[in-house]
Amino acid sequence: MLFNEQPELFSLAYDPQPCAPQDTVLCFLGDQVLLRPEGDGTRLPLWREVMPLAAGEAPLHAMNQGARRLFLLQAQQGTVPPKGLAFESVRVFRSLLPQEDSFLLVSVYHLAMWYAKHRFCGVCGSNPAPAPHERALVCPQCGQIQFPVISPAIIVAVTDGDRLLLARNAYGTFRHYSLIAGFVEVGETLEQTVAREVREETDLRVRDVRYIASQPWGLSQSMMIGFHARLVGPADITLQTSELADAGWYRADELPEHAGVISIAYSLIDLFKQGVLR
Repeated sequence: MLFNEQPELFSLAYDPQPCAPQDTVLCFLGDQVLLRPEGDGTRLPLWREVMPLAAGEAPLHAMNQGARRLFLLQAQQGTVPPKGLAFESVRVFRSLLPQEDSFLLVSVYHLAMWYAKHRFCGVCGSNPAPAPHERALVCPQCGQIQFPVISPAIIVAVTDGDRLLLARNAYGTFRHYSLIAGFVEVGETLEQTVAREVREETDLRVRDVRYIASQPWGLSQSMMIGFHARLVGPADITLQTSELADAGWYRADELPEHAGVISIAYSLIDLFKQGVLR
């Protein structure tokens, strides 16, 4: 599962000091990020490498990991990468080494998307500016303060004795089997979201909803909150075809191809395979 292995070194506090040549800069073009080619070292480039495409724009501080300062930059359509660098899908974070680079890339992407979606004040329409002493955007006209948006979402391993419920999305780029998941709605507890998502997508009922673990997931600017729940009532599945292409019950020795090791879904499935979740 992807997480920060050294959280004591991590700081999201806004640093107003300008970007230095040796600082890491992640340049995004939509859902692509500028990276070095594969090799023995980090693929995350430094400001001195990215500077030729900045066109006078200063990178924005994103976070620190110990002495390592990370900044973000938004590229314009048609941007030509500097020699030795290339744009790749941000989903490359799944295979980046060391794992710290994967964590940092997806976390900076989360912030980059927040900045891109909040270029205007939601109250008066003016252009907000970074706050000088905290991670926030402040409107110079009306004073409205915006903090980074994190959307809570549940993901649940539903078991029926020695069987696990797995489902496959009807749409999107991820076509393997995974667990039931969904965003929390207004007025819901996390446990109520678990019950609702399972019921909506499969028409199944669950009980004994229990928290297991959580994982930041910057691709969707969300916090994935993992649960285990047990089936109550009939095990017959009725698909919500607008969301799912397939769903079924699987024993540990017959699991189909499923979520990758970097996700919380894999960790929950692995706990089922170990016999921990029953």
